[in-house]
Amino acid sequence: MVCTNPHDLMDRIATEQDRLIASRLRKNKRVLPLARRNLRRWMTRDGRHPRPVFVEWDCLLRRLSAVEIADFLESGTPMARRLSQSSPFAGVLSDPERLAIQRKYEKART
Repeated sequence: MVCTNPHDLMDRIATEQDRLIASRLRKNKRVLPLARRNLRRWMTRDGRHPRPVFVEWDCLLRRLSAVEIADFLESGTPMARRLSQSSPFAGVLSDPERLAIQRKYEKART
């Protein structure tokens, strides 16, 4: 898999990270509350006018179950890919896990 477009590379990395996060969502009940706390903190920092992407995530996190959110993350829909760029699931993957995924795709790039 040769990937020369930097945006394509970032999309592939994000897709694999989302798959791993989705797996964790299905197995660990603490993942969803972590995302909700992250999002609440980010929206608070934005003040009265939170970013539209945060409002979208807020709707998803309030209305969908962990399994439904996991399915959404893995769906590859344009909305899922777009929201992935502002994912509230920061902290779900460890630094070594994220770096391993990055290295895998950076090696494939060369």
